[in-house]
Amino acid sequence: MSLTTPDLALVPRAPDPPSLVRMRRAATGLLVAMTLLYIVAHLFGGDQMSWGYVRAFAEAAMVGGLADWFAVTAIFRRPFGLPIPHTAVIPKSQGRIADALGAFIAENFLAPSLVHERVAKQDMALALGKWLSDPDQVTRIADGVVGAVPAILDTLDDETVAAFLRKQASSPLASQQIAPAFGNMLEALAAQGKHQMLLDAALAEGWKWLEENQEPIRARVRNRTGWLWRMLSVDAQASDAMIGAMEDLIAETARDPHHPLRKRVTEILSRFADELKNDPAMHARISAMTQDVLSHPAVSEALDAAWSHVKAALRADLAREDSQLRAWAVEGLQRVGKGLTEDAAVREALNERLRALVVELADRHGADVSRLVSETIRAWDADTVVQKLEQNVGRDLQFIRLNGTIIGGLVGLLLHAGGHFFPVFN
Repeated sequence: MSLTTPDLALVPRAPDPPSLVRMRRAATGLLVAMTLLYIVAHLFGGDQMSWGYVRAFAEAAMVGGLADWFAVTAIFRRPFGLPIPHTAVIPKSQGRIADALGAFIAENFLAPSLVHERVAKQDMALALGKWLSDPDQVTRIADGVVGAVPAILDTLDDETVAAFLRKQASSPLASQQIAPAFGNMLEALAAQGKHQMLLDAALAEGWKWLEENQEPIRARVRNRTGWLWRMLSVDAQASDAMIGAMEDLIAETARDPHHPLRKRVTEILSRFADELKNDPAMHARISAMTQDVLSHPAVSEALDAAWSHVKAALRADLAREDSQLRAWAVEGLQRVGKGLTEDAAVREALNERLRALVVELADRHGADVSRLVSETIRAWDADTVVQKLEQNVGRDLQFIRLNGTIIGGLVGLLLHAGGHFFPVFN
């Protein structure tokens, strides 16, 4: 599995979300307000007790706000650009964060045991069946698949495709596979008794041929019989006997499914199928014959013409409103959806395979996904990492600044009040 790492360092910085901008301005505005309050309290408050509380509140709020501003800023960057130790935590730890996040995803989301547990009770086949049972959904899928055909045809060079077909047709490997394939087909026909249908058709044609050619048969027998036998009408009797015997044989074979002739044909077909599959000499003869046929220039011309006709037919069909290819795609998808929703056995069989496939993919590619996440984050420049994290969690961190300012002021107020009412603390 090949996973590429996008270079997001080249992506322009996206603007901060409006909610983050508002919270940052609110936190900074509150800190500025506490600073102004502190200045006003010192300049105009005098020695009045109430102004002492105001000064204590404003001073502690400034300290709390500045401390939390420093802490929040130090997570993402160096405050004021100064090389203060243990600041710009995220940029400095980018590699470690990338590896930890990749490992976290692989261990907590893609571990085979966890994936197996999650999909064990999921009826994915039923969900797929319901999805494919939606006519609008199926139509969109079919339109998407069929709509891609013209673009695919445009990317295929006619001469390249024709050369490929000619090469495949004349390939020795292709001709060597014809005999075993034909043997397998004949063996399947014989095993299912399908060849009996062909034999019945042959018997019917044989009967028809006899009926239509009785006179030529009689003429041939008469021509081969001496004049004396013709005078005694022996030739006619022989012709009648031969034709009658052939008709009886055809009729008996047609009526009797266990007729010896049928068994004999089955034996011959089975033996021929076995020779096609296993006899090297038969393979060589069939391969040589096939090679001679496929290498003939007429075959190459036919393949070239066939591809041109197929391509033209596809384009013509897709250009029509009642495209047959589109109709087939819709009908096929609907049948799959109906089959999955109505046949529990098929659904369960598909579910078993889908669950096994999902677990196998997680097991096989979990490390690849982890590496992709890690390498992607490592590839980002520091500003990109800071931007993405700050845009997602920065609003909450600005709340920390607000809370720090207010809570700091309240703590300062409490300490000032404690010093006023309990002089021992002064």
